[in-house]
Amino acid sequence: MTIILRNMTEADLPQVKALTQQLQWPHRLSDLQQMLQLGEGTVIVDGTRVLGSAMGWRWGDRIASLGVVIVAEALRGQGYGRQLMRNMLARFSDCQVRLHATEMGHGLYEKLGFVVTGQVMQHQTRQLGDVAAPLLPAGWQLRAGENGDLAALTALDYQASGMVRTRLLTRLLTDASLRVLLDEQQQMRGFAVTRRFGHGHTVGPLLATNEASAKRLVSDALCRLAGEFVRLDTPVSRFSPWLTECGLTKVDSPVAMIHGTPWQPQGAQTFGLMSQAMA
Repeated sequence: MTIILRNMTEADLPQVKALTQQLQWPHRLSDLQQMLQLGEGTVIVDGTRVLGSAMGWRWGDRIASLGVVIVAEALRGQGYGRQLMRNMLARFSDCQVRLHATEMGHGLYEKLGFVVTGQVMQHQTRQLGDVAAPLLPAGWQLRAGENGDLAALTALDYQASGMVRTRLLTRLLTDASLRVLLDEQQQMRGFAVTRRFGHGHTVGPLLATNEASAKRLVSDALCRLAGEFVRLDTPVSRFSPWLTECGLTKVDSPVAMIHGTPWQPQGAQTFGLMSQAMA
């Protein structure tokens, strides 16, 4: 066995998908393709066999996120997970780095300098019931996002997360359903993206200036998805009980971890993640 680490290519993704299936993760091949197109990755290989993976995304000059960190069962406990993580951290050595940790990876990440900053509540249902459309204050509006909204979307995302995700948001405007919430002065109070992922649909990113606006955006998304598989991952613990009331059951709660100084939100908050990998 001759094992090396090298850059991930699109040709590796069918085998990366097989690794995710071993962990019962829901990624479709098209999900992984989109993720790699927006970021980069490392694989552990023995000849043509992919035995481990890690992906990362640089969001502006100061923040990156990591995900799809997997080592095949046959190689676990031999230091390959540490090699993968060191490889990815070296790529983003000038960044604060974020990830969401499974129980299996938590200990390793702590040894590499990551600290726990919170939890993410994963909510989902296989068949969503009827959810009422939101009632809006007088003069407020919910509408489809437009290319002309890109600057405002990027600014709100940055206020909430510190990430500059212009490329991602540009793609979501084309490939997903992005809805914006405007107040009576036509100021953006939040946005929500509904897109295909895994077993069905996921709602996220979801950002808003307050919880009431986030609930309006979620209700607007869910009222269109009756009968569908729906998932929403929220880092806001007080938001979790309301999602349960909407019919989305909490099924998992991985920890959020950061290598570097945490970002302090500035007038907006993330109520739903793009994904646990891409944050």
